[in-house]
Amino acid sequence: MNVLYVTVDALRADHVTPELMPNVSGFVDRSIEYERCYANGPGTPWSFPALLGSQYSGANDGVGIPGEDDSRPTLAEVLRDEGYETAGFTDNHFASSDYNYDRGMTTMFDAGATSSEKRLKQAVRKRLDHDGTLYQMLLRGHHLIDDLLVKIQGRDTRFTRAETLIDSLVDWIDERNDQWFAWLHPMDTHAPYEAPDDYQEQFLDEPIPRRRSQKLARKATHHPDELSDDEWELQQQLYKAECSYLDDQIGRLLDSFPEPERENTLLVFTADHGEMHGEHGLGGHPQQFWEEVIHVPCAISAPGFEATTVNEQAALIDIPPTILDAVGIDAPEYWDGMSVLPDEGTVQEREYVFVDVESELNRNHAGVRRSDNWKLMRHDDEGELLLDLDTNPEEDPEQTRLNDAPEAYRALTDSLDNHLDEMERRRSGETSGIEDEELIEDHLRELGYLE
Repeated sequence: MNVLYVTVDALRADHVTPELMPNVSGFVDRSIEYERCYANGPGTPWSFPALLGSQYSGANDGVGIPGEDDSRPTLAEVLRDEGYETAGFTDNHFASSDYNYDRGMTTMFDAGATSSEKRLKQAVRKRLDHDGTLYQMLLRGHHLIDDLLVKIQGRDTRFTRAETLIDSLVDWIDERNDQWFAWLHPMDTHAPYEAPDDYQEQFLDEPIPRRRSQKLARKATHHPDELSDDEWELQQQLYKAECSYLDDQIGRLLDSFPEPERENTLLVFTADHGEMHGEHGLGGHPQQFWEEVIHVPCAISAPGFEATTVNEQAALIDIPPTILDAVGIDAPEYWDGMSVLPDEGTVQEREYVFVDVESELNRNHAGVRRSDNWKLMRHDDEGELLLDLDTNPEEDPEQTRLNDAPEAYRALTDSLDNHLDEMERRRSGETSGIEDEELIEDHLRELGYLE
């Protein structure tokens, strides 16, 4: 059976609705839907070890996953070794070959920069004072040149649109004669929101200039307290325009499959994390663990699978073993996830979902969500929050239960600390992700994590 694996960047679970995203919503209705699926981190660098390798990001020093000599195979490596042709299509550096996500891919269309580009950017950042006049002039010049290159290349966004990635994906599939695995990671719902004008016009009186959308995205991410109510509303409408555009492209992708191909293909749809638009005074996907950031859509469909809704809690780390289970392949022993494919109407539930963000483990910056909707968040200097989401679905910090729910607090604290202990133990080994600090900083800034 072929496998098509779609992982959208920064797509909120609550935006997959019949009104806003009818094509994706229709696919979900025909699939096994996981209503309570959660990311293992609030951003791409921390979610993709789970999505492509069924491993926690905290198990590795650095960012990404270890290289080819790692004893833990990726999803693509397992399928390649079973005779699949494999390919990846993305324009996100943190999901690219720069961080070893080309492992197992026979073909990789990604955002990895050339080595000369990397060396030049790193040399500038390393040798110049970031507050100095020369550095600031070069930074402004870089943005102007980037805008010019976008126009020269016939693009109107910073990231490659889903339409282009899907065209390449469909062409690749059309040329395949054997079983294949294709992974698609579109960036359209990642800020800055730059949907085509006709999609913006569905939600706004008139489209806004590209430069304004970029400034608004930077402001929402780094200075959210400075946004007016009107600016938050504009940001939300721009995001909806991107969702609508992406939905049409996913619909086009689904329609591209001839009936015989569709009858032999496992389709998986999810997101690496969500997005915030003013909730808790935050924008983008900050390094915190609110539901808007970690709750993601997830659905799996294949011939013979009965459409159903799974209410048991699951995590992104469980998707790779679930894919292998669906195509009849045993998951590697050292993967952290488990199959959540329904078996005679029952699904194995993940009791605890762990989330973290650090290249270096920080016990004060991590979180855990229990299957009964209790949640513990540690946000560094802001301290701990213990929330009962059944009675406090808005996650009001004023309703923290730290002082009146000792049993829940003890159970969540013990589970999280035990998890972090295990991550530290694994880090004592020899494998690691990418530890090139200048490269990581460059990519964090490009995606808006740094200002």
